[in-house]
Amino acid sequence: MVSVGGRLGLEGEFVEADLPLLVRRAGMAEWQDDRVRILDRRALPLVEQYLECRSAEEVAVAIEDMVIQGAFSLSIAAGYGLALAAMNGPGNLKSIRSAADRLLKTRPTGLALKRMIEACVQRAGAAIQSGRRPAEAIISTVDEAAATLARQGWKTGQRAAALLEDGSSVLTHCFPDRSYVYMLMEASRAGKRLNIICSETRPYMQGARLTSLCAQQAGFDATVITDGMGGFLMRRGDIGAFVTAADRVCMDGTVCNKIGTYQYALAASANDVPYFTLRQSGPDRESADENDIEVELRPGDALLYCGKERTAPPGVQGLYPAFDITPADLVTAIVTDRGVFEPSRINTYFDANSFVADAIL
Repeated sequence: MVSVGGRLGLEGEFVEADLPLLVRRAGMAEWQDDRVRILDRRALPLVEQYLECRSAEEVAVAIEDMVIQGAFSLSIAAGYGLALAAMNGPGNLKSIRSAADRLLKTRPTGLALKRMIEACVQRAGAAIQSGRRPAEAIISTVDEAAATLARQGWKTGQRAAALLEDGSSVLTHCFPDRSYVYMLMEASRAGKRLNIICSETRPYMQGARLTSLCAQQAGFDATVITDGMGGFLMRRGDIGAFVTAADRVCMDGTVCNKIGTYQYALAASANDVPYFTLRQSGPDRESADENDIEVELRPGDALLYCGKERTAPPGVQGLYPAFDITPADLVTAIVTDRGVFEPSRINTYFDANSFVADAIL
């Protein structure tokens, strides 16, 4: 491992320029020159290219086409997409709500997008009533939320890094977004040597293309495996911890994450490997248990192609639930910006003092 450490800002966070590309603002979504600039993650790691969206519809399509992914990253893109609708359309609340409905339909499982859009609509309505420009109110809302997300991710990463043993191999699944990468940066700063095991996560191969890239840029060795290898490696004693983010955490400690997480959690439990879930903003108040989760079914055709080349015979169909659900008893701990919680006690997250943008995030 090559320790990169990273410079620290005034409040202790890492300087933006020292972060791996995918968790910099430029690697997520930015508002530039009345457009939304989004890094095209489909082209990584071979090419660094950007999409410039000029309408809410273009942002919605970018989310659906996996140009951007990750619960918090795509919520930022969607918020800016709504600002485009407010700026380029009639600017009334009806048209803004119509664009909001379109953006909400892009990814139904995670709630970060829903909360961002609801907060933006609320701020836009207040701006219209007071004679101000709704687009400016929306942009301000997204900027504030993005800053809060960064602080939450950093605090969560600090707590998660403390749970990892020096010299261990850490298995993850899918691209786990900002808090996970902060965990790697904090572990690097502490001098811990880790090997990051990245499951391939077909059909988009996020582990091979995105997680391994971030692990390298954070200064760690990265090893790519297929999605079916994790249990074997755990049984052999090669995995020290299984760590993922979560698209949703219920009040009873149930975890919803990228499809395949459940089978890894089962294997981890059977082989005494701890499973840590990173959920920087805590559980979702709207979700008492798994019955409140809508699992997104993505087009099955994604499974029938490798890139643009079809690999399945004509007439074969694909089935692609994008997420699965892991019961609380398979999770060792849920790591948040406020602390590390036993899954059965994650509902006490809200007992702490309120924090900025709680209603948004």
